[in-house]
Amino acid sequence: MMADFLSIDVTGLAELRIDLARAVARLERPRDLMQTLGAVLESNIERRFDTKRDPNGAAWEPLAESTLARYAAQDKGARRGTLLERTGQMRNSLTSNAGDDFVEVGMNRLTDGGKWSIPLLHETGTEHMPQRGIFLADPDAGTLGRDDEADISAELQGFLDDVFGA
Repeated sequence: MMADFLSIDVTGLAELRIDLARAVARLERPRDLMQTLGAVLESNIERRFDTKRDPNGAAWEPLAESTLARYAAQDKGARRGTLLERTGQMRNSLTSNAGDDFVEVGMNRLTDGGKWSIPLLHETGTEHMPQRGIFLADPDAGTLGRDDEADISAELQGFLDDVFGA
């Protein structure tokens, strides 16, 4: 007589439970992943300062002649720094912060008197200053650039492969 059911014996159930518990713990507390994503974005932003290009790959607009003249007078004729790095204070303020459900990347450089965020002014542009994207491909939509998206996707895939042993 033929049975109308299938029986499967599972071996290694204890190891499977341990692996699953480890995977669940990593997924419930992904702070390390978030810190890694912050470091990836920081690295990409550092590269933007080196290449003078925004998250879409477009070159940053050069400084206006009036700005160059003002800097030359302030610096007593000695040229200091490069585009968006005259003193290095803004770039040096780049930092990230992460938790289990967030990652923040930013800079804290303010104008003299603390009225305006200098990175924000460059990120969005003003009536008298062109936009020079540092963080986002489109600040209005809050979207990342292609390279940022690809790098984050690769890190996420690596994390999931590690968690699930792929």
